[in-house]
Amino acid sequence: WGGPTPPAPVYPALHIGDRVRVTGSLAALAPRRNPADVDFGAVAAGRGIVGKITVETEDAVVFLGPATRASDRFTFAVQRHVRRAVTRHIPTAEGQAVALALLVADWSHLEDETVADFRETGLMHLLSVSGLHLVLVGLALYGLLGPLLRRLRVPRRRAEWTRAALTLAVMLGYTVVAGAGVPVVRAFVMAAVLVVGRTMERRVDTLNGLGLAMLLLLLWRPTALFEVGFQLSFAAVGGLVACSPAVTSRIPASWTNGSIRKALVGSLAASLIATIATGPILLAWFGRLPLAGVVLNVPAIPLTSFALGSSLGAVATSGWWPAAADIFGAACALCVRGLLWTSAAGAGAAGGLAVERFVTSPFTLAALAAVVAMLAFATRPPVVRRLGIAAVALLAAGAWTSVLYGDARPHLDAVFLDVGQGDACLLTLPNGRTVLIDAGERTPRRDEGARTVVPHLARMGVTSIDAVVATHPHADHIGGIDAVLRAVPVRMLLHNGQREGSEMWTSTLRTADSLGVMAQTAVAGDALRLDPSVRIRVLGPSRSLSASGGANEASVVILVEYGQTRWLFAGDAETAAEAEIVARYASLLHADVVKVGHHGSRTSSSVPFVAVVSGVAPGAPLMSGRAQGERIAVVSVARRNRHGLPDEEPVTRWLTAGADVVQTADGGAVWLRSDGARVERIDWRTSMP
Repeated sequence: WGGPTPPAPVYPALHIGDRVRVTGSLAALAPRRNPADVDFGAVAAGRGIVGKITVETEDAVVFLGPATRASDRFTFAVQRHVRRAVTRHIPTAEGQAVALALLVADWSHLEDETVADFRETGLMHLLSVSGLHLVLVGLALYGLLGPLLRRLRVPRRRAEWTRAALTLAVMLGYTVVAGAGVPVVRAFVMAAVLVVGRTMERRVDTLNGLGLAMLLLLLWRPTALFEVGFQLSFAAVGGLVACSPAVTSRIPASWTNGSIRKALVGSLAASLIATIATGPILLAWFGRLPLAGVVLNVPAIPLTSFALGSSLGAVATSGWWPAAADIFGAACALCVRGLLWTSAAGAGAAGGLAVERFVTSPFTLAALAAVVAMLAFATRPPVVRRLGIAAVALLAAGAWTSVLYGDARPHLDAVFLDVGQGDACLLTLPNGRTVLIDAGERTPRRDEGARTVVPHLARMGVTSIDAVVATHPHADHIGGIDAVLRAVPVRMLLHNGQREGSEMWTSTLRTADSLGVMAQTAVAGDALRLDPSVRIRVLGPSRSLSASGGANEASVVILVEYGQTRWLFAGDAETAAEAEIVARYASLLHADVVKVGHHGSRTSSSVPFVAVVSGVAPGAPLMSGRAQGERIAVVSVARRNRHGLPDEEPVTRWLTAGADVVQTADGGAVWLRSDGARVERIDWRTSMP
């Protein structure tokens, strides 16, 4: 106070291989919180990362010294030269960003819109340092060295071994500098087999080279087998190698008359084969198979190749031939502009052209693999017939397995999503209809609707919602509804009738109106008929509370009855609303599952309300309720929240009444299922890969 401001701590810029001592608390990697979340813990574990360290003070980080390994110093020196050359000679920011992504796998300068366009069109593989880039570098060098060594009158055998050694050395250096990702290492091994075999004048089988690359990679890092990059890389190349001969042999000769037409048809066929071969993996991991890339790859791959080649030219000539480096840089910027235009135009015209469905059944995945194999053996009809029979048998086995294990029986699912300090629950009725109760919060920094709810809808194959229930117009409940309305068709929006509220709620109502979504006020006594086997009643708010009560007291309270099971969703209803509901509907309130009101605040879960919901006679002790664990009370609450919720008092009441209290703060999303007779908890982490 009144004194000089202490200077901020100064840390040295860290480079590859630098040694740093970090002191802090070590913890295991956090598992995913929702079924649709990316399992970053599993991804990190596959790369050898087993924990995280939390550092409390700047003194806990001590710089020990620069890199000592020659490979680390080489990698850093090359990457520094690449960054300087790219910045100096490529004139556009977009060209520099794409060049850095292609050369050193640095995506930090790419705009979010650019990445979204590439992802939407299925062109993401072009932005990654892949085998295509390595092959372009290696084979171009290999081809140029031959005439050069002959002109220098180097004997033929010596020339062959010399250019093979130089090519492999450059490719190995590129592999190290690019981070040695799975696609690059795979391409390096295959290219090495090809170059060495050609130098030794031996016939090289491409599939054998692919198998050798897979074997060496798995010996080096066995966990790579479970990484999506490994699976996609080998599936794409394996599909091209195995299927291309059968496909190209069936293309009519009239389609390939002329070199240009032949190149276009060949590129289109290769793009189609790669898409089919990687389709099962994309559907299993991401639930989306973009189809626009089948056509867009035809212009995009050459543009990417030219951009990579020209950026390499700029890097190679920087410092000793600036004029040439500038020409290469300008060419790179031009190619990048064409590439970005292609992705943006494709996203606008055909970005929605995709198969969107998660495929998790091993039988279905095996059937899809059999279909891909049918393409590879297209010239052998008996094999194709056997594979077709196998695919049908696998699909039938998957269907009967679902029946035997009960998955095909009618059931009601409720997934209480972990949306932080907010509420969001997706109900899936036995006939497939869906109800979303609230959608989490929205702040200037995050939108739980877009971040959590919408991906979960896609993960579960939900393409439309029959009813969205906005229990009351508070941001932690209705903030994500706008994103949901824009993402999937919604038939009806139910709310408590309080239209006077925040700008967020007003904007949500405007969005619903613009999309033609019917907005309707829900009051006590209403019913929602979506499934003949399910009764959905509105227990609150009463018209008086809706008109004069606060937002929490006017929360929409819903009772769902399926068979002998009952589910009560209390929103943020507080004691006055609970008292009114108990007075009107005491005989209906005993429930198997209750969404605890107001995130476990002491302003809710009053003693009379808990007693009636738990099936305890008025005035009787709470312990006279059912046995512990026969009822589930779900508290939707953030792990860290400024309100200190849930409060101990209401949690104790539910526990005393015999309920099993489950918090989203503890284990993430809570998935419950009812077959009409009982409610069970689904372990979605093991049932959903």
